[in-house]
Amino acid sequence: MKIQSSTQWSNLYSNALKYNINVRISLYKLAIYSLIAILTALVILVSFTFHYGLALGLAVVSIISLSLLLSVRNNKPITSSFTLTNTGGIEFDNDKISYQLLAESRLSFIGCWLVLIPNNSVATQHSYSAKKDPRQLFIFRDSLHEQDFSRLASVINQLE
Repeated sequence: MKIQSSTQWSNLYSNALKYNINVRISLYKLAIYSLIAILTALVILVSFTFHYGLALGLAVVSIISLSLLLSVRNNKPITSSFTLTNTGGIEFDNDKISYQLLAESRLSFIGCWLVLIPNNSVATQHSYSAKKDPRQLFIFRDSLHEQDFSRLASVINQLE
């Protein structure tokens, strides 16, 4: 007895897997900018005035305040969202063009670096990437829910 292929069902299943990814304001971004500003102030303070005690006090206070800032839960309102398919297709809510994730997209402990090209046809993707740089987008990890980050991570890992 020969078993029939279920190609139609598998194609319907793969097209139906779409995830709505919500992006929030990142506290990591604020912490990194604050750290750069504090380090700049410390370098200026130490290099021009030699007040090491004041610089040390400023460093301790800033480390404590940055750690308190990062310990707060990120319950900020959603700033943007996009739809992600299991094949790497991305459609932004405010953009009419759909994009395709490339295998050059990366994940790290602080966030994910997305490399996108406009989703035309497969033949024009190679010519597009040769002519223009792809669109790049960095999303901090705390901007996404854990489930959204793991979905995005699994799609990026499948592309490799």
